[in-house]
Amino acid sequence: MRLTLINHACCKVETDGLGLLFDPWTEGSAFNGGWDLLIPTPMEFGEIMQGVSLIWISHEHPDHFSPAFLTRVAREHGNKVTILYQATRDRRVADFCKSLGLSVQELEDGVPTPLSPTVTATCGAYYFYDSWLYLTDGRQSLLDLNDCPARLERDIRKIGQLAPAPTLLLSQFSYAAWKGGRDNRAFRAAAAAQKLEALAKQIRILRPRFTLPFASLIYFSNEENSYLNDAVNTPGVAADAISAAGSIPVVLYPGDAWQVGEPPTGTAAALARYDRRYGEVATLPLRPPGASVGVEELRSAFEGYRARIFARNSRPLITLLSMLRPLGLFQPVVVKLRDLDRMVAVSVVSGFAEVPRGGREADVTLHSSSLLFMFKNEFGFDTLTVNGRFEASADGFAKMMRSFAVGSLNALGLAVSWRLLFSLRLLLILTRHLVGVLARLRRPDEARPAPARAASD
Repeated sequence: MRLTLINHACCKVETDGLGLLFDPWTEGSAFNGGWDLLIPTPMEFGEIMQGVSLIWISHEHPDHFSPAFLTRVAREHGNKVTILYQATRDRRVADFCKSLGLSVQELEDGVPTPLSPTVTATCGAYYFYDSWLYLTDGRQSLLDLNDCPARLERDIRKIGQLAPAPTLLLSQFSYAAWKGGRDNRAFRAAAAAQKLEALAKQIRILRPRFTLPFASLIYFSNEENSYLNDAVNTPGVAADAISAAGSIPVVLYPGDAWQVGEPPTGTAAALARYDRRYGEVATLPLRPPGASVGVEELRSAFEGYRARIFARNSRPLITLLSMLRPLGLFQPVVVKLRDLDRMVAVSVVSGFAEVPRGGREADVTLHSSSLLFMFKNEFGFDTLTVNGRFEASADGFAKMMRSFAVGSLNALGLAVSWRLLFSLRLLLILTRHLVGVLARLRRPDEARPAPARAASD
């Protein structure tokens, strides 16, 4: 089994004549101009695809699911490549790939699926939208957790029951979303430390012989969010945490290959290259926020957003929930449009209105183009929370989430309906996530920074 790190979360695995590509995103920006690859992909498309007959996509986020890459696969490889994807209710990814002319094999949750006479894959759904993959050829095995946020012992043990004794674990090693505003570095340091703690817990429970830190090879690349780079973990810090947890770190630089199971020989050289690159982050190019959008265009886009929300969700229930003020759901969010120096109040219940200057304090500050993106895309709020192109206090962020996360819920194939009220498990997961984020935002003094590591020679 030979593994090549292409970039970020994209790896190529070759074994017994089978070529499998994971999560290909190899160029361009992601999350509405908020992310770029830390290192340009050193391999051309043809080299990446050489020998590949299967592409596994873990989830729909654009740093794992790249329509541009898949469109090129369809154009240049046609029916020679099959897409592997978890079976979902909405089938959006599967349908998109089929619309390109690609074959799709949907993987049932937790069911071992033969890919060849000797190679078997097990795909496991993780909470709302993510998934992991366990691949074995009978001699070596790997478990790709990509950025599944597997932090709880019960969740990790459940994965381990379906993915026993992996030779290699692949897992994310740094935070990859908004973690407090410019002045809240403590929250980002805590998030970085928490990511290393989760990685260590995965290793202690799953007991992989080797661990590859990956799926964090990006930088926040917009003028509005570049400050988020100030506390990220580096592969070197991750390697130290991996060793301390009892696994052998395998650090690969994009383009590096490794024979799975053999003693890694290129780790020191890869770490030195990473140290140099992370030292250059402050000099990497940044993208501008984009063209400003007038208030009337935003108002028009909001009406379309509102119509789509009520077409997919129960209007009476949303209205009722908004009246239960202690819940804080669907309340007007006051948005300061920093490029226009104007403020608007937005609520799917009460509508869109401009706020007089000095009339109310803003809950969130962002660029008008970001608000337009959120109105035009049901995944827009999810994108905003990942790219971090906004400023908000803990209370402002909570208010924004309670009012706008309905679009993200819809993107997952769920809806605010009377039926959802009886889905106790979903409500508990959503509540636990919100409470956890807000608790960490409001207690920056409890943040524990990731351990420092000297640069390699």
